Amino acid sequence: MDMEGLSVICAGLGYVDEDDSGNRIGYAKTDYCLDNLKDLLRFLRHDDPQSRPMFKQVCKWNTVSKDLIPIIEYCQDDRNLVLNAVKVLVFLTMPIEASSNDISQQIEHLWGLKSSITHSNTIAVVMSLLESPLENLEHKALTEDDWKLVQLVLTLFWNILAIQDISLQQKAGESASQFLSLRDRFLELLFHENVMDLILVITQNVGGSSQYFRQDNLLLLEIFHCICMGQEPELLAKAHLNRSKVGRDTKTSLNSLKSILEEEEEKRKLSRIRKLNRSSQFRGAFTRVTMDGSKAFVKGNPTFTSHDKLLKPHQVQRGPLKKIVSDHGNLPSAKDNILEFVHDFVNQFLSGGYNVLMQSICEDIEKEHHAFQNSDVVVFFQVSQFVTSFQYHKFLISKLNRGSDTSDSFVNEYADSTFFKGDMCGPIAATMNAAMFLLVVLKWRKHLMA
Repeated sequence: MDMEGLSVICAGLGYVDEDDSGNRIGYAKTDYCLDNLKDLLRFLRHDDPQSRPMFKQVCKWNTVSKDLIPIIEYCQDDRNLVLNAVKVLVFLTMPIEASSNDISQQIEHLWGLKSSITHSNTIAVVMSLLESPLENLEHKALTEDDWKLVQLVLTLFWNILAIQDISLQQKAGESASQFLSLRDRFLELLFHENVMDLILVITQNVGGSSQYFRQDNLLLLEIFHCICMGQEPELLAKAHLNRSKVGRDTKTSLNSLKSILEEEEEKRKLSRIRKLNRSSQFRGAFTRVTMDGSKAFVKGNPTFTSHDKLLKPHQVQRGPLKKIVSDHGNLPSAKDNILEFVHDFVNQFLSGGYNVLMQSICEDIEKEHHAFQNSDVVVFFQVSQFVTSFQYHKFLISKLNRGSDTSDSFVNEYADSTFFKGDMCGPIAATMNAAMFLLVVLKWRKHLMA
């Protein structure tokens, strides 16, 4: 591999401008910054998937935090430049091949990338790129270019969400708790920046008049799988019960997507935002269907969102589908507010998007779609199992709260819903029918005969 050429490319991107105190105040890009980004992308595309020397070297040089993130934050006037920086991030954060070498080292590099992105304004700026596509989606005027951009952004979010594995060496080094804390912090960041609302909106449009997002059903499934990974359905179903234990001073924040970043970190973030050349604030707006079937108008305002604000209701390579088997088992979020956020998110997912998404995937599995691998079918069953368990425990909790007559009331709760059309399975009807049963039996027989 041409490491010397790679060195020239990375060194030729530009440099960070700092004030006398060492604080970032801008980024001075070179005249060939865009060309070098495109060359870097070509290098990463041809990287050896087994040893990934280019990936490792770029991480060792800290190119992401030194160049890519500053380019995204400070060069927003150059949209093409930012887009190419995002494309490079997508390739750098791709999941690791299970047969790859030095997996533990690659895991460590990926956690480093996740940390750099989490402690920057990258997600806010990336969301701002979707203002026009979301507006076109709202007016049913989505173009193929709009779809490709949304797909690129979703792929980046999936890649970073999928960084959850902890190697044995890291676990032995007692760094597992730090990684789990980073996992929760990034998840909270996605709530704060309206990313989770975006995911729900796209999911609800999988079966819409525009067939573009129908092609992303597997990508969306992977995202939901990563969000639920490690969480206990029973614990999640009980998350809302913790709200009654919170003091009066925090009750007003129960309807918000508040940040739990430490005060000093928040101050540093606000300081960086003020120094950006242009606001990274996402000013787009879109409509999302809520739990009761009504439509909620969501106006994106992630970077400067008040913590008390109510937030209700070209083909991108997805990377290797084989994942590393996690050796840490289920490690649910320890923070109550994260559990509450995910609880509400799953509830919104079940308000209509779940049936739309899972039905489309069932159809593709039955047709043996060429894009589906056995690992994808496993993910499909895992998400289905998780959601079914969540719904079951939610029913038990409802039964305890309402008394022994809950069975009829629970069914009647969905009897008049336009989403569920009186189906007693309601929110999970797409994976609680005869077709699903036959699919499970078929896959089970194939597994036994293999």
